Amino acid sequence: MAAPRRSPPNLTAGSVIAAAAAVLERDGHAGLTMRAVASELGVQAPALYWYFKDKQALELALYDHLLADLHFTPKGADWRGDLRSMAQALRAHLVSRRDIGKLPPPGFFFAPNAIGLMEMALGVLLDAGFTPRDAYYVLITMVDYVSTWARGEADLHLRPVERPGLDEAAKRSLVDGTYPNFARVAEAFLVPSGVDEQFAFGLDALIAGFERLIPPR
Repeated sequence: MAAPRRSPPNLTAGSVIAAAAAVLERDGHAGLTMRAVASELGVQAPALYWYFKDKQALELALYDHLLADLHFTPKGADWRGDLRSMAQALRAHLVSRRDIGKLPPPGFFFAPNAIGLMEMALGVLLDAGFTPRDAYYVLITMVDYVSTWARGEADLHLRPVERPGLDEAAKRSLVDGTYPNFARVAEAFLVPSGVDEQFAFGLDALIAGFERLIPPR
């Protein structure tokens, strides 16, 4: 009779997640493979499947692990201020860790730290008067906005983009009436406002739209 399979000594789910975090920070999401994590631990890739059924399961566990130090306490005075502060905190957290925004799977998923943060945010929205369905939609819309923004911001930090200047023909077109609407807002395009201002504008627009969904009391 064949001996039962056993996990390698000193290998735990926690050590696998820690190794995955190291690989993600060093090599990015593209380099996060089961083989790379196993190499980080000095074992063969099949040993990891003792703890995680596939790469997606490992990525979800890693994502939740990386959310463990994201904390926020609602002040309760104004749901809009709380929502804005939570979004800013999530953005800062996602940008500070390489490719963390590429880890979570699409759709709903259950992970302890992530659910704990959602529980707190949903409490803010329900207390504000949103219906349960709208509270959930508001939350996932905000998280999608922040996550998508953070992925782009993180990529921009890795690969800065310089805006091209205007050639003489383009400059003339701004003053000769060829593009009158663009000429009126050219200053906003030619003088970068910064990512903080752009992020805040989008977030404020979302919150203003969300507010209209609250049923009259």
